[in-house]
Amino acid sequence: MHLPGAIGVLIARLIYPSLGIMDYGGRIANLICFSLIFYFLIKKNEHAKWSMILIFMVGGIQKIFSPSYDVVSFLVFSAFVVNLSDLVRIEKIRDVGLKKAIYTIFLICSFYFIKSNYIFAFFALLGLPMLYRPVIDKVRKLSSLGKTFLSMLIIGIISVAYLFLNKKMSIFTIIKKFIENYMNVELMGNNAKQLWQVVPTTLPIFVNILFILILFIVMMGELKATWATGTVIIFSLTYLVNWFGIFAGFFIDSASLASTNLQGRYLSPFLFFFVPFVQNLGKKFNFTMSEKSVRRLSVWTIIIISVLYLVVTFYRSYVLKITPTWTNNA
Repeated sequence: MHLPGAIGVLIARLIYPSLGIMDYGGRIANLICFSLIFYFLIKKNEHAKWSMILIFMVGGIQKIFSPSYDVVSFLVFSAFVVNLSDLVRIEKIRDVGLKKAIYTIFLICSFYFIKSNYIFAFFALLGLPMLYRPVIDKVRKLSSLGKTFLSMLIIGIISVAYLFLNKKMSIFTIIKKFIENYMNVELMGNNAKQLWQVVPTTLPIFVNILFILILFIVMMGELKATWATGTVIIFSLTYLVNWFGIFAGFFIDSASLASTNLQGRYLSPFLFFFVPFVQNLGKKFNFTMSEKSVRRLSVWTIIIISVLYLVVTFYRSYVLKITPTWTNNA
C-alpha cells in the first residue's frame, strides 16, 4: 500500500515538480507516518515494546525512510502482533469486547493490502487460549472410542489434503529442497546462509549475531511473564510456517531461484513470535534486568548499528564506488 508515500509525492509535486523533490516527499511522508503510528503502537504494547522497537527499527532501517510500501506492511504487522498479545490474556471468547473484536477484524482485513507472506501470521491465532483450550477440554472428555474416531478423522483429512495438494505441487520435493537449502551447510548458497540476517546485509555478519543475542536478552529481561504452553508452541511454530510457506511459494514460481529470493527481511518481523518462549525462559531461570538497563541497551544498540550502517553506506558509495545499500549474494 503506497498511500502515505503517494500523498508525500503529491504534496512535494505541488511545492516543486522535480523528480528528486517528489522522491524525498514520498520518503519523508513514509517516515512521518511510520514514526507517528509506531509510537502509539509502542505505547500500547505492554509485553515487549523494546523487542518490537529493535526488530522493526533495525530490521527495517532501509525501509522506514524509503518510498516502499514496506512501511505500511510493518505498521499493520506490528498492530496485529500487539493486538494478539492482548488477546492472549483473554480467557474466553465471550470476554472479548465489541471494540476489540471490530479492531481485530479490521487488522485481519488490512493484510489484504500488504505483503502476501504476512498472512502466515494468522497461524498464531491458533495459539490464543480462548480458542484452543475449549477444544482441548472437549477432547479430554471424549471416551477412548471417541478419541480413536477423532484421530482417524484427522488423519483422513490430512491425507486427503496431502493428495489434493500433491497434484498441484510435489510436497515431498519442496520439503527435500527446503532441507537441502537451509539444513545442509554444504549445499546452501550465500543467500541461505544470510537468511537470518536482520541487520542490513552490508554490515559484517558478526554484527547480526551480536544484534540477535542482544534482542533475545532484551526479550528475556523486558517482562517477567508466564505464557501458556500452547501459546508458546504455536507462536514459535508461526516463524517456521512463514519460513516454509514463503520458500514453497518461491519454489513453485521458480525452483532454481527459491533460496535466492527468500531473504532475511521476509522472516525478521516474525522474530516477535519468539517473545513468549524467551520470556518463559527468563522466568524459569529468574533472569532479571531493570527497565532502565533494557532501555539503555536497546537505545545504544539502535544508535550504534545506525551509525555503523551510515558509515558503511558512505564508504561503499563514495570510496568503493559500488552499490551502497545491499549486497549481491547469489
